[in-house]
Amino acid sequence: MKLLLMTTKKDKLSTSEQLIFLDYLRQTLANGFSLNAALSLMPQIWSAKRTLLNNLNQKIAAGEKFSQVLLELGFSKTVAAQIEMALVDGSLVDCLDQLAQLSRLKIKQLKKIKSELAYPAMLVSMMLVLLFFMHTFLKNEMLISDSGSDILFGFLALLVIGGIIAVSRLFYLLNRQDYNSLKKLRSIPIIGQTVEIYVHYLIVYDLAILLQDGFSLRQMCILLQSQPIGSIQQVLGSKIYHQLESGKTLKQIIETEVFLPKSLLLLISTGATKQEIGKRCAILGKTLFYELNLKISRMVVNIQPICFIFIGVCILGMYLKILLPMYATMQNM
Repeated sequence: MKLLLMTTKKDKLSTSEQLIFLDYLRQTLANGFSLNAALSLMPQIWSAKRTLLNNLNQKIAAGEKFSQVLLELGFSKTVAAQIEMALVDGSLVDCLDQLAQLSRLKIKQLKKIKSELAYPAMLVSMMLVLLFFMHTFLKNEMLISDSGSDILFGFLALLVIGGIIAVSRLFYLLNRQDYNSLKKLRSIPIIGQTVEIYVHYLIVYDLAILLQDGFSLRQMCILLQSQPIGSIQQVLGSKIYHQLESGKTLKQIIETEVFLPKSLLLLISTGATKQEIGKRCAILGKTLFYELNLKISRMVVNIQPICFIFIGVCILGMYLKILLPMYATMQNM
């Protein structure tokens, strides 16, 4: 099992390695290389990942879709779908540039989050060890036992374990980035609004590119439905297509779908051409990106105070753990 996990991890790119991959493709394509030429040259330049990249080229030569290969490398379904769509509409360089910006933002904020969590995590670990020894000492050495104290110890242990599980689950959903995981993240109070803005930005960016390339709404839905199953693009494309077929208007769809920004209503109600609406979507996308950056920065700043509130509750519980048995003993004297 351990060997299988190590092999699986070795066959995928980490977040920072994914950024290197995207940035390399963007630069080579911008300098006139074709996608096949860029991918063929990559194993020679990136020797540390030569075997992995050679396998990638072999799969593409065998006819496997580029998006499927990206999924096997560890990219999320959302990223794979965006790149696949960019290959169709011929905007791969711009798409890679946008994804590289998002990856840099993600890596930068993850580093901040880890630095913010490092000190609270150390305190929580020390408290867990101290709480365990306190429980053992009071029960065995001082022969103090109290049912209320035992319940409190269990509650504190469950609280800490629950916090660890919640944080692990959060990072798992953030890494998946498919429709279901993003929908679950949206329901979390602290980060829900930020996730919603992130999805709005992705959708508006894709709309801007497709509209400026002359895609109709029906063509966009068909293209979206062909993306990796479960991705935000594929699910939205299927939902919009079926709702249009059932007689719903675009306005009704935008009003009911949480992952479609309501600001699109103002853009489609102007009666402008597809190209003009596409340009306005591009402007809206830049605004959403700035808002996303600001929201993430504010969220990261608030992480440490929330952790200290959590630690404060645990410290209060530790004091009660000490005092409750002593109080019970004094009452029996």
